[in-house]
Amino acid sequence: MSLENNQNPTQTEEKSKAKLEFKSLHFGWFAGHVWVVLNTTVFLLSSLFFHPLSLFYRSAYLGIVVSYGIVIYNSYKPLLTSEESNIKRVLLDENAQYLGIALYFLISSRVSISLLPFFIYSIFHVLTYVDSDLIPNLAPHQSNIQKSVQKIITERFEQAMVLGAQLEVYGVMGRLVLGFFVFRSSILSILLYGQFLRMRYHMSPRARQVLTELGTKVDSMLTPPTAHPKIPPAVLKHYATFKEAVFAKPLPVEDVNDKKSL
Repeated sequence: MSLENNQNPTQTEEKSKAKLEFKSLHFGWFAGHVWVVLNTTVFLLSSLFFHPLSLFYRSAYLGIVVSYGIVIYNSYKPLLTSEESNIKRVLLDENAQYLGIALYFLISSRVSISLLPFFIYSIFHVLTYVDSDLIPNLAPHQSNIQKSVQKIITERFEQAMVLGAQLEVYGVMGRLVLGFFVFRSSILSILLYGQFLRMRYHMSPRARQVLTELGTKVDSMLTPPTAHPKIPPAVLKHYATFKEAVFAKPLPVEDVNDKKSL
């Protein structure tokens, strides 16, 4: 889950004073992210030292789906009707987009690197919850621990979010494109993830920066006057059409991000 728009579902609760409720959606959201961190860690370790354990890969994605599903349900349950405007509002929420791409990776062939951005986001969601809810309620006198957690969040947050965006663009999409040429990923996966990145471009400043930098490098190779003279004109034309389609802004839905938090 992206942290850029304060998507932690604690916005409507008084974090520092609220009693810890283990049966609340808020705690379920936190537990989902803990599940993601634990299962991804086991999966990555198994991939590094012996055979990858696919069970933990699928299990991590189940945690991702649960966490995103909780946010979407709580944010839009008053609007979950068949009205077209409400459906568009949900679909244009970045949480729904992360939920959709997580569902796809859950049921499709394993793409190990796709877990890494979610892993990074979940770590910071867990740290934020520990700082705002667990320590104040369960260990209020552990100020040193809380300060250490806050320091990690303050000093590492921006770097982590940029890394997450870079992994989404270069890591995951790069793996899908390369996998297509060795029959390990489908054109459908590239199209779906391409649409996901297109929406990230319009909604995330960090993703926009990464994609813009990538676009500049590709432009230097495929657009005049710096394009290689041996590149066929048809390739240049198709690239221009593709670029225009990718960076075309989606039709806005009024107040699409007004109701995002738990």
